[in-house]
Amino acid sequence: MYAEEYLAEEEIEISEYSSDISSDMDSQAKYRSKMLKKYKLSNPDYYSYKKVVNGEEVKIECYSTPILANAFIRHAITGVKCPHRSGTRYEDLYFRVMDTTSGDGMGPKRLYYYSPEEYERHQFVSLPQSLKEDWLIHNMRANKIYNS
Repeated sequence: MYAEEYLAEEEIEISEYSSDISSDMDSQAKYRSKMLKKYKLSNPDYYSYKKVVNGEEVKIECYSTPILANAFIRHAITGVKCPHRSGTRYEDLYFRVMDTTSGDGMGPKRLYYYSPEEYERHQFVSLPQSLKEDWLIHNMRANKIYNS
């Protein structure tokens, strides 16, 4: 009996603190989200736009690589700077796309992906199989030359 009563009291104590813990976690998550949004908006290579996919409006966020020569290649989805520079032979290791639809008046944006499939998933589009096969052959040749 005593053990059951003790457990019941402990459950009450946990539930009293759980609301404080969850509210702290919520406020921390909101703060992180707010800081991430500020960081993205302060980044000149970041942009986003909305696109209708299957009847729903979807927000697509992208990181572009500056068209200037010798800028580090930036992954379009994550924004991570890759070890290679644009305008060099190492561009062949990536799937490159020029985005002319951003409509922000800043001109076309250059996007780099690790594969055409990654581009398809990110942009909600389908590419012809022949294009993917050609890129794969080109990429395999580049990997063999540059990474051996």
